[in-house]
Amino acid sequence: MNRIIFSILFLGASLFANATHNRAGEITYKWLGGRTYEVVITTYTKISAQADRCELTLDWGDFSSSVLIRENGPTGSCGFPAKMGESVGNDIRKNIYRGQHTYQSPGFYTLAMQDLNRNSGIANIPNSINVPFYITTVLNVNPALGTNSSPQLLNPPIDKGCLNQLFIHNPGAWDPDGDSLGYELIDCRGLGGAQITQTYSPQLVQDAVTIDPITGDFIWDKPKNQGQFNFAILISEYRKGPNGIWQVVGQITRDMQIDIDQCSNQPPVLQPVGPFCIEVGKELSFTVKATDPDNNQISLTATGGPLIVETKAQFFQPTSGVGSVQQVFKWTPDCVHVQKQPWFMYFKVEDNPSSPNDPPLVDYLPVEITVIAPAPQNPQAVPTINSTIDLSWNKSICTNAIGYKIYRREGFYGYTPDSCETGVPEYTGYSFLAEVDGHLDTTYIDSTDIKRGMKYCYMVTAFFADESESIASVEVCTELEKTAPIITNVDVLTTDAANGKIEVKWLAPRVIDTAAFPPPYSYGLERANNIDGSSFIEIKTFTSLQDTNFVDSVLNTQDQGYAYRVALYSGQNNVLIGRSDAASSVFLSIFPFDLENRLTFNFSVPWNNDWFVVYKETSPGSGIFDSLTTTNTTGYTDTGLVNAQVYCYKVKAIGNYTGDNLPDSLINNSQIACASPLDTIAPCSPEFSSNADCENGVIEFMWTNPTGEFCGNDIVYYNIYYKPTQESEWPNTPLVANLDVNQLSYTYTNTSIVGCYGITAVDNASPPNESDLSNIICVDGCPVIELPNVFSPNGTPPNNYFRPVRNANGEPRFKDIERFNIQVFNRWGTLVYESSNPDDFVETGWDGKDKATGQDVAAAVYFYVFTYTPKSVNAPEEKLLKGTVTIFR
Repeated sequence: MNRIIFSILFLGASLFANATHNRAGEITYKWLGGRTYEVVITTYTKISAQADRCELTLDWGDFSSSVLIRENGPTGSCGFPAKMGESVGNDIRKNIYRGQHTYQSPGFYTLAMQDLNRNSGIANIPNSINVPFYITTVLNVNPALGTNSSPQLLNPPIDKGCLNQLFIHNPGAWDPDGDSLGYELIDCRGLGGAQITQTYSPQLVQDAVTIDPITGDFIWDKPKNQGQFNFAILISEYRKGPNGIWQVVGQITRDMQIDIDQCSNQPPVLQPVGPFCIEVGKELSFTVKATDPDNNQISLTATGGPLIVETKAQFFQPTSGVGSVQQVFKWTPDCVHVQKQPWFMYFKVEDNPSSPNDPPLVDYLPVEITVIAPAPQNPQAVPTINSTIDLSWNKSICTNAIGYKIYRREGFYGYTPDSCETGVPEYTGYSFLAEVDGHLDTTYIDSTDIKRGMKYCYMVTAFFADESESIASVEVCTELEKTAPIITNVDVLTTDAANGKIEVKWLAPRVIDTAAFPPPYSYGLERANNIDGSSFIEIKTFTSLQDTNFVDSVLNTQDQGYAYRVALYSGQNNVLIGRSDAASSVFLSIFPFDLENRLTFNFSVPWNNDWFVVYKETSPGSGIFDSLTTTNTTGYTDTGLVNAQVYCYKVKAIGNYTGDNLPDSLINNSQIACASPLDTIAPCSPEFSSNADCENGVIEFMWTNPTGEFCGNDIVYYNIYYKPTQESEWPNTPLVANLDVNQLSYTYTNTSIVGCYGITAVDNASPPNESDLSNIICVDGCPVIELPNVFSPNGTPPNNYFRPVRNANGEPRFKDIERFNIQVFNRWGTLVYESSNPDDFVETGWDGKDKATGQDVAAAVYFYVFTYTPKSVNAPEEKLLKGTVTIFR
């Protein structure tokens, strides 16, 4: 367990008082090419405050930083080229700072901006006048995930609220890459990025705030305290990587101030609409309506990706009215708008209250719009003489489709997609067959396990770079011509180890090319001594096409199954025309367990076995079987039995071909099989977890009773095993033995708990069956590193050295570290301090002097890199800790 604690040392209350002005902001970025990005810092500040920022410093996350000048608004006292920002009303100034940066290597980079300070009087940030405004954005430079630009936040954080009235804000995030976005609330941050843990404290924010993780609606229902509050929204981008796992490709944080006033105004209300799904080339049209309970003047506006992209949506704005307002949204999307993730439109209505003392209030409505591609047209399926099926279809009208997916099932389903259903859903019984790359490649030859007598149906979809699929094509079906025999029955008549009998039946071919294959015709019946159909030998010949059944005798049907196929020959020289598909008997296997027998039905046939009737002998040796159950699965468990007593079973399979003009029901019996229940199966391994407190030498183990198809329910106790390292052998004797079955936790205390642990379950059999070891839990030493992020090397204790924090007894909070190295850099990347000596750094610490010159370094923010190796049960791996420390003099 690694525990890293940052201690924040706040200085005097008036130190930064004249610098208070920040109320909201975020950092966004745009990919320009290679590893180069354009980054924009957007802040919202208080115009009437004395402080103003013509420029801001951005930490790029790679030990470098840049000063970015403000680019928006008129020119003024900042001096060219910096500008003065722009007023957006309510004493709020919007500021934009832009810069570019090229990263040297892939990796996660945390962009950060710190500015002194926040506005005074923030109710949920104590002493906010002296708390810096700190925002971050995470950029993932990862070629395997592709290029990425961050979401753009289209709705500014300038809305106000009233006591006892619903407050809502939506950042209006639009992602130009079509990535999936997720929203969550996080703590605001202060000096050096330290979390402000009081952000959502119930003592300061009496009514909880929430955020919709999908739409991004920030909702405060309903604030009961007047004042200023700051909250932070984390917006994460997710993208599926090459391994098929969703990964975070970036994160941005919006920190925003909300002013809650005492007022009589009530917010306007937008009527819900959507979600919508629209096919490329078709027009989506819906009306957005809003009303105001106070009958005030209201204004309706909108933001969202559909208003930004080419082939823009139509929405005339702003639209104003008294008491109510409505406007029509229209959009006819193109193929370039097809994406897996929905588009979002964000509609906003704002009122103009009649009282000048009341702030304007708003309501937001996020509307989800999914754009889908039309189905490929004119699919065709044609059987060939080579026992394959040739597929073709028209190319998709969307030229940005990168290929096609082909799905297949046996038999027609009759699928009609719902209005927003793309791809081919599993419930249709269709399975993915193949993928064809390229927009222009519109053919495929299906040669995968094609059997005569079966009807094969296909659907085709177009797919796109983000894995989205079009609507599925219509179903198209076909089957191979019946130019060879078709087996219908492999039925066990007699069960015996030496004199068993199986009846084989087949259908004569419907079509023979007599010119290519002249008469006379004959069959050759071939048999394999297994159900897999390998190593066939001919056992019988038939000289008439009317001979279509045979009873095969002198077989060991008791211990094995058999497979058969029929060859068709032409002429006196027996030229092979073709063979039937192989078909096996149904072989019944029994697995004895405690008080039960588990039956499985094994076979390999070219038809579908849809149902199975399980028969059980009424009494041992009677030879009379009654039906026990009917199932559509290939197994059954007979329970409530007596151990060591013999039980006998047989199974009847009922199946069919899906092709035209073939028998409706194919009935085939298995052999008779017998077995006696017996408990020889160990329980399944428990699922093991723990909570470890290695500082105090205590570990709490928890586990769950194992469950599963083949897990016994007769556990009586558990054993916990221990070994000191991963390389050690497990001992035969448990560390803790005979823990009662009803005890699902255990607390173990020792001077050192470093090592590996596992647990087993033991049943009540005689002799007992013990499970395999559970998942293994290994406990390392727990390094504790507590470093301050502020110190003042002025010779006045206790904060005049940068070193690990001391506890009440004066002991350093520095534990379980095998070895370490700490380096401290200034903002230009120059090394000013370094140590690998515990006596030097842990006991004495850095006195704020430059290692090269011996002179005091300037009061500023410094970056440190702390590499260390913790104590471990394995070969220890080096760890890395980064942070900042601020020197005050």
